[in-house]
Amino acid sequence: MPTSVPGHIDPFNPAAAQAGFSLLEVLIVLAIIGIITGTAGLSIRAVQAERGLQDDARRLALLFELAQAEARKTGQAVRWEFTDQGYRFTQTSRLLALPVALAERMALQPPAAQQGNPALRPRRWSGEQPVQVKVYPPGRSVFVGEWVSGPSMVELSDGLYTARVQRAGSGQYRVVP
Repeated sequence: MPTSVPGHIDPFNPAAAQAGFSLLEVLIVLAIIGIITGTAGLSIRAVQAERGLQDDARRLALLFELAQAEARKTGQAVRWEFTDQGYRFTQTSRLLALPVALAERMALQPPAAQQGNPALRPRRWSGEQPVQVKVYPPGRSVFVGEWVSGPSMVELSDGLYTARVQRAGSGQYRVVP
């Protein structure tokens, strides 16, 4: 019988006659590749979740400085409102008779005016998980015309990772580990 690939087969050594892999060997290799791929995929997802929270913190640091500048420019206080799904900035009405900090303590909600700067539009958190926000000092999420106002630190947490935005003495915000 003719063969397509001539070669020497030793009839006394059957191991030398094996020309491929068994089904069991192929399945074991595929299982190992699947485990390695799954582990790598999970670790990439975790890195992306942490990066998303850090990106949100960096964006907030820039938006806080912008909100402070907007409050100084317009003479209207800018309030930062947040939920576990997103956040927004609103400007308080010029008709507000009480100072914003006092109105906040008295739990009065001033009517929101249309915001002037489109960069201060409502946004969603970039991660898939809800974000818990802690503001220090508590309740201090208003930017007024003073040189330094607004929260001194904001902590963002998605249950697994945490990012902090801290106000420096100069009024600038930065992300701290």
